[in-house]
Amino acid sequence: MITCKTWQDVLNEKGFDSVVCKSLIGFISWNKGEKFTKLGKELTEILSGHKGRVFIKDVSSSKYNDTGLVLFNTDISEDVANEVFDAIMSYEQNNVYDTLF
Repeated sequence: MITCKTWQDVLNEKGFDSVVCKSLIGFISWNKGEKFTKLGKELTEILSGHKGRVFIKDVSSSKYNDTGLVLFNTDISEDVANEVFDAIMSYEQNNVYDTLF
């Protein structure tokens, strides 16, 4: 049985502070070197229904060759934003994609 988790749940399980976990609004990622052509559309979807402040951090993961944007409702440091992105990419690669095969 596959259990559905939120990204906040994933971050909490990976030991992130509860403030960071609760602050995550969403993220967008793509492979380094590729152009993301629908960025405005993706941001609109992530933010639909969100009210309040938004802090967007540019992030990259050298381990998974991904670049992205992580959106928070509080101002998170660049280092923590990159750690969050790495945790998300790691979970996707090791838990989400592995269940698809």
